[in-house]
Amino acid sequence: MEKAVSAQKNPFQKFLKKFYADNKKVINTLFMIALVFIGGELFLTMFMDFSSGAFLSTRRIFLTVRLSAFIALFGLSQMVVISVGGGGLDLSVGWTATLAAVLSSRVMDGQDSNLLLAVLVCILIGAAVGFLNGLLIAYAGLPPLVVTMAMASIVQGINNAYVSTYFIRGTAAPALRWIVSRFTGIFPNVVSIVLVAVVIMHIIINYTQIGVRMLGVGSNDITAYLSGVNVRVVRCCAYVASGIIAALVGMVLVGSAGQAFMDMGSMYVLPSVVAVVIGGMSIAGGEGNYLAVVLGAVLLQTLTNLFVALGWGDAGKWVGYGVILLVMLIIYVRNKRSR
Repeated sequence: MEKAVSAQKNPFQKFLKKFYADNKKVINTLFMIALVFIGGELFLTMFMDFSSGAFLSTRRIFLTVRLSAFIALFGLSQMVVISVGGGGLDLSVGWTATLAAVLSSRVMDGQDSNLLLAVLVCILIGAAVGFLNGLLIAYAGLPPLVVTMAMASIVQGINNAYVSTYFIRGTAAPALRWIVSRFTGIFPNVVSIVLVAVVIMHIIINYTQIGVRMLGVGSNDITAYLSGVNVRVVRCCAYVASGIIAALVGMVLVGSAGQAFMDMGSMYVLPSVVAVVIGGMSIAGGEGNYLAVVLGAVLLQTLTNLFVALGWGDAGKWVGYGVILLVMLIIYVRNKRSR
C-alpha cells in the first residue's frame, strides 16, 4: 500500500523538482521579495513605531512595482549585452536615455501627432551610440567597461552642449503620459510595457535564431565561431539593441515626469546592473532570462524602500547597491572557481 502511494507521489515530486530546476532563479527571487516585504513589515512595526500595514500593503506593493519598472527597462539594455559575453556591460545607457529624453520632448512638444517622430528620433540616437560602442568593442577589441564609460562622457558632453544652447523645451505627448504615468485602478500602466517586453524577450531568446546565437556566443564564443556564427556581428548588434532600448526608456521617463531634465537617466545605470546580477544572470554571459531581471529590479526597489523607511535615505540606498553587487560578484567568483 505504502509503495503504491509512493509511486503515485513520485511523478508529482519529479515534476516539482524539474519545475524548480527550470525556474530556480525566478522562484528564488520571488521568495526573496516576499521575505523582504514580510521582514520589513515586522521590523518596522516592532522597532520603528510604524503602523501595521505601512510597508506591506497593496498600495505600497504596486508603488514598488511601478518604480521598479524603470530599473527593469534599463536592466533589459544590460541583459542584452551581458548575455553575449565578452565582459559585456553598458555604462552609457543613462546618458543615452537622457539625450533621447531631451530631444524627444522637444520633438513631441505636447502633441500626440509628433509621437511617432519622437520614437524615430530615439531609435536613431540609440542606434548611433550603440553602433559606436559595438564597433569599438567587437571589432577594435577594446574593453566594454572603458568604451561605454568613455561613450557616456561623450554623450553627456553632447547633451550639455545642446541644453546650454537650446535649453530643455517641450513636454510629453498626452498619450505617452497616459501610458507611463497613469494607473488603471491600482495597476500602474507602465508595468504593461515591462510585461510586453518580458513576452517579447522570452520569444526571442527561446524560439528564434537570434536568441540561439546570442546565448551561443555568450556561452562559448569559440564554439559559436566554429559553428559559423559571426561573433563580432552578434556582439555589435547587442550594443546597438542596448542603445536603442536605453533611448526608448529615456522617452518613457519623459512620459513619467511630463518633461525632460538634466541627468535624467544616469541614476539608473548602477541599479540596472545590480538588477541583472540580483536576478541571477551570469555576468559571464550565455543566459537571457528577462523575467528574472524584472524580479531582480522589484527586489532592488523593495530593498530601497526599506532603506528609506529606516531613515538611511540616499546614502543607505547607494551603499546597499554597492554591497549587494559585491556580494553577488563574490558568490559568482566562488561558484566559478568551484567548477
